Amino acid sequence: MMSSSLILQLNADELCQSAELSVEYLLEIVEYGILQPSGQTPAEWLFDAGALVVVKRALRLRRDLDLEWAGIALALELMAELEQLRHENSQLKQRLSRFEQP
Repeated sequence: MMSSSLILQLNADELCQSAELSVEYLLEIVEYGILQPSGQTPAEWLFDAGALVVVKRALRLRRDLDLEWAGIALALELMAELEQLRHENSQLKQRLSRFEQP
């Protein structure tokens, strides 16, 4: 039996509609590198399913903390790095536990 994986992609209009995001905000989000669509022009842009999560986080930071897009880009980058470090720390703890005495 062949395994198939479904890859969800949204165009700019679908992403804006799903995230309740204005086109102007989408342009700014892409300009600041918060999202990196495939495609050369906004009419050709495609976003993966993870983009919706990122957009919602970005909008929440903008609303809750009143940050500018540059600050949001930095905050999201730091949040991703923190998540990665926590994951690595968890893996290292699991490896270390194999060598610890009961």
